[in-house]
Amino acid sequence: MLTLAYPWLLVLLPLPLLVWWLVPARRETRQGLVVPFLARLAEQSGQHPLKGAVILRGGWWRWLAVCFCWICAVFALARPQIIEPPVTKEIPVRDLVLAVDLSGSMATKDFKNASGQTVDRLTAVKEVLDAFLAKRQGDRVALIFFGSAPFVQVPFTEDLKVCRQLMDEAEVSMAGPQTAFGDAIGLAINLFDRSEAKERVLIVLTDGNDTASQVPPLKAAQIAKDKGITIHTVAVGDPRAVGEDALDENTLKQVASTTGGLYAHAADTQQLDEIYSHLDKLETRKAQTISHRPRHDIYWWPLAAALMVSMLLHIGQLLRPKISRRVKAESPGRVLASFAPFSLAALWPLSFHFIRPAWLLALAPAALLWWLLRRRNDAKQLWRGIVAPHLLTHLLGGEEKNSHLGPLEFIGLGWLLTVVAIAGPTWKQEPAPFADDVAAIAIVVKVSPSMTTEDVQPSRLARATDKIHDLLKERGAAKTSLIAYAGSAHVVMPPTKDSGIIDTFARALDPKIMPVVGDVAAEALKLADQALVEAGGGSILWITDSIAAEQKAPLSSWRKSSSTAVRLLPPLFPGPELDAVITGARTVNASVVRLAADDTDIRELASASKFASASGGDTNRRWAESGYWLTPMIAALLLLFFREGWMVPVPRGMTR
Repeated sequence: MLTLAYPWLLVLLPLPLLVWWLVPARRETRQGLVVPFLARLAEQSGQHPLKGAVILRGGWWRWLAVCFCWICAVFALARPQIIEPPVTKEIPVRDLVLAVDLSGSMATKDFKNASGQTVDRLTAVKEVLDAFLAKRQGDRVALIFFGSAPFVQVPFTEDLKVCRQLMDEAEVSMAGPQTAFGDAIGLAINLFDRSEAKERVLIVLTDGNDTASQVPPLKAAQIAKDKGITIHTVAVGDPRAVGEDALDENTLKQVASTTGGLYAHAADTQQLDEIYSHLDKLETRKAQTISHRPRHDIYWWPLAAALMVSMLLHIGQLLRPKISRRVKAESPGRVLASFAPFSLAALWPLSFHFIRPAWLLALAPAALLWWLLRRRNDAKQLWRGIVAPHLLTHLLGGEEKNSHLGPLEFIGLGWLLTVVAIAGPTWKQEPAPFADDVAAIAIVVKVSPSMTTEDVQPSRLARATDKIHDLLKERGAAKTSLIAYAGSAHVVMPPTKDSGIIDTFARALDPKIMPVVGDVAAEALKLADQALVEAGGGSILWITDSIAAEQKAPLSSWRKSSSTAVRLLPPLFPGPELDAVITGARTVNASVVRLAADDTDIRELASASKFASASGGDTNRRWAESGYWLTPMIAALLLLFFREGWMVPVPRGMTR
């Protein structure tokens, strides 16, 4: 559907009448042929010269052409747009927490998977939960692991791919050997306190009774009920077990019934799958749909029409005979010429190009036509072939007193800039609705004992995590990956748009959790490269306070195989350590961003990462049309051609 963004600008259509009536006529003196036999020449040519200036007047076709060009200019100024089909997005209206028991008994191999193989309970849970999570598009999901104590593995996120990946990486006893069922419910309640969703659901999966909680499960369930949280409990243990591994079905049932939830018990993978299928039907995917109808600028269509009409008008003018037999002598006269509108292509150092570069080919015929008009405008050219060249110079009388910026110069400039405008100058992308115009970034952090040094307060690592927090805030929902390394390199978080997850895991980095002490920077950069491939391209932010000498060769080898841009942010003050890091960073051609007390370093990093090369991402993004904002200049310059006597002069007459 076609619409106008600024239809009120159509009121400018009558404006040329004011120019015609109020602006003084343009006058110029031109050379003419001086002959003693003017009467005989006039008789032979059929003309009747009069005293005073001779001003040519165009016919009705010239009026139509110039009016058409003006209408096109005003129509372009009103910004015609095509309203495209609506783009929709579903936003979550429900938050879902999965609390998974990782106590030692989850290693018991008493489940059979879909292939008939006997697997441990946790493996079976992973397989079924993965399929369950795959269906939760439209929900925000959080993941809690609990054993002797609960912890949040994934805060609320819409990035279910990350949630599934971290669920797959879970291991038995990573939260301790016991079962803190009640504390897991309490932690989930705290998570929901930061949620604004109206619907809140907790699914707890456990294979034992509560042996380590500070808050009894039933009391926690009552608090959850008061806060509007529904709890579904799924048991996977053996009801006949005794001791700490015994399954407290009675407590699980009471917790579920207290909050209006479902209790179910699964003895094998098939039953577990059926339970989650039932939960999927019970907690159907709910989301609020928002829509947006994109608008596609077509202001260049009327500009293209005006350009073609203008050029055709002047081509026709060139094809007419040099000496006209129809000249009206008046003083003053009225002259109109057509004009093609234009726009200035703003030079921009970043990503400047043309959306429709093929239109630049029109510059060649426009330049040729302008040269022919200028050549024919020469008084000598008018009489060549009629008067002998050796006499012409002596027979021309009078003096040219024209402005250097006359109609001919403006028509040439108009054609040039119109072609540039139609070609679509641009330097930035216009994100599709609900998308972010920012490339991915992989943050590589060295987590070594030296990073706990407190010469940079509160410590080098703490300052680094603060900078990461600020960078995530500046970049919004852009894809980010987190890699930590010391003597080994690890993907802490794959690419995700959920900055909250990255921030949470970055603040949890500590040298104590790294399995090996050392420096494998090259391996970490390789992992970052792989993460960026998954994200569709981007750049690397490398945060380190030292680069081991033995890493020079591996880093050089990585640089030869990778073209990814690297920016280094050393959490160091000026000194020998900083100089050594900068020297080592030259191996990978890293650009160094100095640590700043304010946010200048973060703004520099955010700006640079935004324009990083990306080969994937949102396919709905398009380059922003920038030529429209110069259309007011189009209309203003076009008005000059409604002034009396303002036309591209092509002499065809004679004066007395």
